[in-house]
Amino acid sequence: MQELVGRLTAVDAEATETLKVIAYFDALVNGHATTEVLLRGAAILSGCAAGQTVGGKTMRVDATGARMVAPPGDWPSRSFEDGGVVWIERTGPAHANDEMILERLAIAAGIAYERTSPAAASRRALQTIIDDQASAEARSDAAKRLHVDVRARYRIVATPDAEPAVPTGRVPVVVVGTPYGPVRAILAADSDGTADCDDARDGDKRQRQPRTGIGIPTAPAWLPESWASALVALRLSSPREPVVDAAELGALLPLARVADEASHTMPDAAALSDLVAAHPGAAALLDAIATTESLRAASVETGLHHSTVQARAGQYSDVLGFDIRSPRGKVRLSLALALHRLATSRFD
Repeated sequence: MQELVGRLTAVDAEATETLKVIAYFDALVNGHATTEVLLRGAAILSGCAAGQTVGGKTMRVDATGARMVAPPGDWPSRSFEDGGVVWIERTGPAHANDEMILERLAIAAGIAYERTSPAAASRRALQTIIDDQASAEARSDAAKRLHVDVRARYRIVATPDAEPAVPTGRVPVVVVGTPYGPVRAILAADSDGTADCDDARDGDKRQRQPRTGIGIPTAPAWLPESWASALVALRLSSPREPVVDAAELGALLPLARVADEASHTMPDAAALSDLVAAHPGAAALLDAIATTESLRAASVETGLHHSTVQARAGQYSDVLGFDIRSPRGKVRLSLALALHRLATSRFD
């Protein structure tokens, strides 16, 4: 970095100062600098006061690096994890490196908060306790940090990170990167998970429910299994059934694992995927046909005329290669829909 700074100095003084800002904050992060040290650095670099708010606590320092107690105003700012915000209190036109100082301050503040905050420690512990690659000893230590009762049963509840977060109080929550996109994992006692599921199903159907997968109840040592089943349940959710409880999936759970490990798409699922690709509106009607008692009930649910549903059911049966109106055909259709959701659900 120092060599690059030296080369740029003779070419572009502004670029040189930008690199110095980056190098300065990198050094502070590597040295495990505290929040006050980070703010002092930003204040000295910018020549104006700097501040941070996170977790209901605010800290400000002036241009000399001394603490300030006056309330903050409306200043250029950047956000970081857990609703944290940093700012510099520039009056008048912005200076050339203000944006870079704010950017690096926000990154550094987020790292410092992740290292020291109880909430971040809980996230790390939860991520460990649901990780099937973590050792039993590491998961046991994580359970102790989360004050998990080894005699109780727990569930992992999964929701897309893109969905608005539901307030969980002190319940541990962590966002996990998965092959299907970032997913929020929530630790809940068995009774809490069941209650959440029942509340979602019994609530006002006119209000859109966030897609939710509720994992099987397990002892703390087996929470990776609950997490895996919660992901399957989440992937099987749909606008018609936004909340899915893995404990009610039965044979679909092992079937999902077989499907994920298979080197090819099962024929019924492949045919259904082609049908849905050619007729985007077919998915909702097929779902209604598979889960209602009759074509007339499916027509009521979808708002289509009964004769239209009859015609499309015949058309779709021809395309799929089996009669979706027969009892056995409805079972095949339900399985094909499940496999299709498993293959296509994304939460990016």
